[in-house]
Amino acid sequence: MNRTATPTFLGIGATKAGTTWLHHQLAKHPDIWVPPVKELNFFDRAPHYLSSNALARRDPWARFFGPHTWERRRSRDNAKQVLTLVRAGALREAGWWLNWTFGIYTERWYARLFPRRSFTACGEITPSYSILEAADIARIKAVNPDMKLIYFIRNPIERAWSAVRFRASLGLPKIDLGCDAAVISLVDEPGIVLRGDYERTLGNYLGVFNPSRLLICFYDAIQADPAGLLADITAFLGVPPPDPATIDNRTRVNASPAHAMSPRIRDYLNDRYGAMTERLARRLGSYAETWIDSAMTPAAMTAAGAAIRPAPTLHLSGA
Repeated sequence: MNRTATPTFLGIGATKAGTTWLHHQLAKHPDIWVPPVKELNFFDRAPHYLSSNALARRDPWARFFGPHTWERRRSRDNAKQVLTLVRAGALREAGWWLNWTFGIYTERWYARLFPRRSFTACGEITPSYSILEAADIARIKAVNPDMKLIYFIRNPIERAWSAVRFRASLGLPKIDLGCDAAVISLVDEPGIVLRGDYERTLGNYLGVFNPSRLLICFYDAIQADPAGLLADITAFLGVPPPDPATIDNRTRVNASPAHAMSPRIRDYLNDRYGAMTERLARRLGSYAETWIDSAMTPAAMTAAGAAIRPAPTLHLSGA
């Protein structure tokens, strides 16, 4: 095992493509450490990113007593978590929350979030790392030149629709999913568009990291082949596959509320993502090929007794 105080892997997205499921599965593995907070948002904390800016203010006192209500509330809730854990005698866990809550945010602080105990792999999963620019991806490489990157992708149309439904459920903004004009306005928001631009993400990361450091994972495999998916991921991380009894692909985590997509919205999303989807199908194969043919869903392939199951993951270096 490697004794480490820096992450060995990052989950870099995409949003609404299975990253919460991944965090839950990796947290069960005895040779893998992930933090109690799924999304650390360390590398995307600059205010110009269309993502969480919870770490934008380096000084803990500014966070506790600054002008933002949400920031003061978050800091105080975290401080209460420290006290709760101390009272429960969970001192190691309390120490993590203490550092998380009162730290001055620097690369050295970030490294201290990861355990010095022996784990074969340790890392964190922040889906909005998919929108990073090259300079911040280079910062990731500076933290660990051998960083392993896990990138979950999903049918771009279904991912965008899930993101819209999730945003609507939060009331940010308040939106009527039955109003096509309102939905289209939300679909066109830069934050949703950037998170669905897989080609941009791949281009930015492969401009900094060798393709061998990147594992592409298909959301579709969570239902169709969860054991194969996790076996590939754990092999990539250098740990044994999980006990099959611990794999759960039935409990939906962080799921978006159900709502049927109108024909107009589907046509609009097809226009926006159709060309990219076809390029991804040619480049990646596997489940990406099913995205351009609704009759070839993983469920349909299974029902038909397809002779070849799509690969749940992909290394571009071998594509």
